[in-house]
Amino acid sequence: MLYGSPNLASYSAASKLTHHDDDEQHDDGLFELPSFFVLTFQRYEGETRDGLFHGRGTAKFKGGHSYKGMFSMGVMQGTGVFTWADKVTYEMRYISRQQGEFVHNMPMGQGKYIWPDGSSYEGDVCNGVRHGNGTYKSGNATYKGQWNHSKRHGKGTVYYNQEETSWYKGNWVLNKREGWGIRRYPSGNIYFGEWKHNLRNGDGTMRWLNQGQVYIGNWHDGVQQGHGTHVWLMKRTEPGAEFRPSNQYTGNFFHGYRHGPGIFYYAGGATYEGGWQDNKKHGKVRFVLLRHKTELRSIYRFYSRLGQPQIPGGAFLLSRMQLWRLLNDCYVHHHGVSLAELDLFIRDNPDPAEVHSPFTPIMLSRFLSCLVIVAYHIHHNDMESSNHLLAACFAKLLIDDIFPNAKNVKGFLFKPPERTIVAVDFLVKCWKVYRAYCRVNKAPRDDSTMTNRHILWLYQDLHLYDNDLTIVRVIDIICAETLDPSNRSACMEHEITFLEFFEVLLGCGEVKCQQMTGPYPKIGPSRSSSALARQWQQTLAQDREVDAWSHKIHHFFKRMFFPAVDLLRLL
Repeated sequence: MLYGSPNLASYSAASKLTHHDDDEQHDDGLFELPSFFVLTFQRYEGETRDGLFHGRGTAKFKGGHSYKGMFSMGVMQGTGVFTWADKVTYEMRYISRQQGEFVHNMPMGQGKYIWPDGSSYEGDVCNGVRHGNGTYKSGNATYKGQWNHSKRHGKGTVYYNQEETSWYKGNWVLNKREGWGIRRYPSGNIYFGEWKHNLRNGDGTMRWLNQGQVYIGNWHDGVQQGHGTHVWLMKRTEPGAEFRPSNQYTGNFFHGYRHGPGIFYYAGGATYEGGWQDNKKHGKVRFVLLRHKTELRSIYRFYSRLGQPQIPGGAFLLSRMQLWRLLNDCYVHHHGVSLAELDLFIRDNPDPAEVHSPFTPIMLSRFLSCLVIVAYHIHHNDMESSNHLLAACFAKLLIDDIFPNAKNVKGFLFKPPERTIVAVDFLVKCWKVYRAYCRVNKAPRDDSTMTNRHILWLYQDLHLYDNDLTIVRVIDIICAETLDPSNRSACMEHEITFLEFFEVLLGCGEVKCQQMTGPYPKIGPSRSSSALARQWQQTLAQDREVDAWSHKIHHFFKRMFFPAVDLLRLL
């Protein structure tokens, strides 16, 4: 009697090897090998000896199974090919007397299993199961390594795609990643460290290459948990170096969040040491936040609505442009640090092109973190040594700078609000002009900015100066919001953001087109004593002023500035 019959259900429902994202929590499935059962011969063709199958022959079995190969004294012995009824095949290639043969009806040595869908195993076989070293292929995935009783066990490597860019190399225990190993994910991110039950468990290091982040520390069930260090990296431009350190957190994690005691080291030198809860500061700084949360939420809502449609109850995300306006309204730039420099301190994107983008959305939690960082950089030198320096700086920023000045909007863009509707039509193209005139800063900085002096050069290149718009008049507009407008030399070297650049353009457009009149005649004094009539007259006058301003700005950009930019082929 011959033992051999496949169990199709054991592999047809098994999951194929595949690749997942960095948070994968799956068990890579394998086709189970067919098991051998008692089978009944139906027909035999081949050599015999003493009435027994002996030599080369072909056997057919009840149920549709077949074998073609060597027999010895009535049993499969030596090289041959066995095919189950469901088309799974096993073939042995003779290599030596100890390998590549059936031994007493059992596959032993080296052989190859092939499944109907093209999946295969080739390597060591013992008593009909994968045991030793072998290679399993299924779809785009391949495993090469050690096996124990048909389970991946020991050292082995899985490639999850044909390009071999997604893989795991390391230890296995009973088909699961367990022990020490390296995993490269489809995104390019890499983890090397300890594993258990297919998940990151124990000590390990994760590198998120596209995000420019590194975590070194404890893991539990695939996420950061325990003690560890998370570093945010910034790209740098000097040859031979891709990143430079930025923000860093060292402390406790729970379920992937900063949670418990920890220290946050900011790129500019500030340090927060204290409690954390769900990624948020939970100490003295948090106490200051909670104390003023109502005012801070109100300020966030106010500035996030600047330039937006006046929809009752409408909620918007704050943009970097609106954050710049808040900081300028609160005279933060009068503390010896420019808005462009503050962008570097609060940056959370390693891409240099995004550092000064006016369109970057900022959620409320990020907005509050930005204020904390700004507070340290403008007030830490004024504070006496304190165990809660960051909280003290933050409180001083709110009380001395933010609360007394916020919501008193200045500049040409957002005041009055009706002007914004006109100005935003020119925002995108002006942003392109700004970027074209920016210069890459020297290392260790990797961003691109421009100074006020570049504006003077830009106007010279575009031939925009005339009797109305003189260099002196442009400088007056540039220096209007500086701490000392009379110190023009220092003002010219001041780095500017796109908001400052764009508002200078708006101011210059108004001056250059000041001889133009709006489409409506001027309004004379009201003869009515009615309060309602006076209010109506005032509203109409404001509408006419906005209309006249709109006419000037359209003329400046469409008839003067943009044609000159196009003629110069600046973009």
